[in-house]
Amino acid sequence: MQGDLQVASRDKRGRMLPGNNSRTIKQARIAARLEELRAEYDPAGNASVIDRNRLKLAAMHYIIAETARDPTVSVRSTRTAEYLLNKLRPSPAPRSPAVQAPPLETARELLDRLTEGDPPVVR
Repeated sequence: MQGDLQVASRDKRGRMLPGNNSRTIKQARIAARLEELRAEYDPAGNASVIDRNRLKLAAMHYIIAETARDPTVSVRSTRTAEYLLNKLRPSPAPRSPAVQAPPLETARELLDRLTEGDPPVVR
């Protein structure tokens, strides 16, 4: 991925083509990584605005981690990206009424049942 973006923006001698610079290459890398993260974490495309921004920040941190020369910066950026991805909220699944437990009897209902007639046999 990284090599493809650089080859497309350079001529035969390795010089940058007009309109391309290191900033545009980095932005293209971030956009490509963002699409990968969206495909993995938000395939339906219904994430909230905060979650979309977290995905973008995580993509930026992953690119920083890939291009950093200092191992400390690389590890810090990777961990920050993982932290942001862990904070993404899963889409809420609708609860079915069958899964919910039946309501508990109150003490009054239990006493009424005992005084009305023959109580149930406890084994």
